[in-house]
Amino acid sequence: MENPITTPNGKGKSNSTNTIPVADIDFGNVAVNVAAKWTTTPSISLAWTTASEFSTQVSEYNTALSKRNQSGGNRPQITNKLKALDTTIDESLAYVKGYLIDKYKKESAPSYYPAFGIEHKKNKYTFPIDRNKRSAALQQMIDSLVANGLQDKDYGEIFWTDIKTQYDNLLNEATTTDGTVSNHVSNKNMLKTALTKTMNALILSIKSNYPDTYKAELRAWGFQKEKY
Repeated sequence: MENPITTPNGKGKSNSTNTIPVADIDFGNVAVNVAAKWTTTPSISLAWTTASEFSTQVSEYNTALSKRNQSGGNRPQITNKLKALDTTIDESLAYVKGYLIDKYKKESAPSYYPAFGIEHKKNKYTFPIDRNKRSAALQQMIDSLVANGLQDKDYGEIFWTDIKTQYDNLLNEATTTDGTVSNHVSNKNMLKTALTKTMNALILSIKSNYPDTYKAELRAWGFQKEKY
C-alpha cells in the first residue's frame, strides 16, 4: 500500500489541464528533485546504478513527456477538420441522390447507390462511418460520377475529388501523429519503469539509513509517498 507524504499544509497539488496525464508530470517533477538531492548526497548509494545515470534517465523521461505533448498537440485540430468534412460529405450526398433520381427516376435511383459508395444503414442511405471505408467510398463516388455522365455537375467530379484529397491528407496526418505519439508514450513508459525501480530502492535505502527520521528525510529528497 502506498503511504503518502503530506505537504506542510496537508493538501495535494491541483490538477491542470494537459494532454499528458498529471500523474506523469508529477512523477517527472519528483524525479527531478530526487536526482538533485542524490547528486549532493554521496552517503546514499545503490550497487547497480549511480546518481549520474539516474539524472540522465530523469532528463530523458521529461524530454519524452515534452515530445509526446508536442507531437499530440495538433491532433484535436485534425479531428475537428475531419468532422467538418464528414458533415460536408453527408450534406452533399443529397445532391448526388437528386442527380440520380433525375437521371434514372426515383424507383431506380437506389440501385445505383452502391456503385457511388452509398450504403443502406438504419433506414437511410449514407456513406460508411468508418473513415478508411469512407475514403474508399469517396473514390467510388468520383469514378461513378464520371461513368454515369454526372462529372460536370456542381457536386460532380471536381467537388468530390477536392473533398477526397482533403480527407486523405487529414487521415494521413492523423495516422502519422498517432504513431509518433505512441512511440513517445512507449519510450516514456520504459523510462518510468526504470526510474520507479531506482526511486523505490532509494526510499528503502533512506529508511535503512534514517530509521527514526526517514519521513522527514524522504520529504527533503522530494518524495511524496513511500512507494512508487
